[in-house]
Amino acid sequence: MSGDDDKGKQGEGFFACYLLTSLSPRHKGHTYIGFTVNPRRRIRQHNGEIGSGAWRTKGKHPWEMVICIYGLPTDVSALQFEWAWQHPQESVAVREAAATFKSLSEVANKIKLAYTMLTLPAGQNLNITVDYFSTKYRKDSACCPSLPEQMKVQACSLDELPCYTEQDEFEYKDDCDNSDEYDEVNDTCETVWGTYPDEVVNASADTCLSSIHEASHEEFEDIEE
Repeated sequence: MSGDDDKGKQGEGFFACYLLTSLSPRHKGHTYIGFTVNPRRRIRQHNGEIGSGAWRTKGKHPWEMVICIYGLPTDVSALQFEWAWQHPQESVAVREAAATFKSLSEVANKIKLAYTMLTLPAGQNLNITVDYFSTKYRKDSACCPSLPEQMKVQACSLDELPCYTEQDEFEYKDDCDNSDEYDEVNDTCETVWGTYPDEVVNASADTCLSSIHEASHEEFEDIEE
């Protein structure tokens, strides 16, 4: 999304949300939820291998990417999903379901929450793929609700994601900087996720992305302490 023409485009990009867990013995149990257009680059940023990683993950690496949820139709919808996943108790679309959870921390509960979100009216019609990067986390889906039939759950490596294997269909940019990934999003975006019709979402896209840029120094990221 390097220019104004890319804002809110549908079906022309790879827009994903992901869950990380820290493998550091000192930070066991820490998790992080984010948005990306390039998971392979993003995990390297979080692990300090290249620049522009989220500041809340610094000092807690190595991080492992647990799942990647992709197929979200636009960058805006992906950012809205990210915000709701990060802030389920504040999200209009998610908070009622989140209230049924005994805990919203730890990897298993984060996975269950994502599955639950995808069964709600806001997400149940999406053509989503949930990708696990390690079979050891796949077992955590046993207690999750069943996803709608058009959604897929699979296990593959980062290199096998369609943003790398089907580049003709996705606007993949390996050299793009951190400007096309937003680690923060405020309630300007959240209020349209699953609450208002599509025309309101589209009309709000520019306002939403503008507010994200303005908040670039005040991150609202989800990381469990």
